[in-house]
Amino acid sequence: MANRLVNIVVATVITLTLATGAIWALQTNTERIAISELKQKLDSGAKLLLIDVREDWELEEDGAIPGAIHIPVAELDMRMKDIPKDVELVFY
Repeated sequence: MANRLVNIVVATVITLTLATGAIWALQTNTERIAISELKQKLDSGAKLLLIDVREDWELEEDGAIPGAIHIPVAELDMRMKDIPKDVELVFY
């Protein structure tokens, strides 16, 4: 299961790139990071908030990364106020 999740992340992670919420994204520092860099940060205990933007059916089919918050991409605009800003955010 863990290897499958890593493969999903490798295939889908686009850090801090949003399909919606463009105004918010323009107001913040956004960047893409490599999977290896994300893994290093997670392994080092960096304070990160993983946000899984896949649809419900994708989450049910492929599983979730432990500790990630699930917010489908279509809901991001209306849920941005609920997302903390004092932590590095990783959207995938």
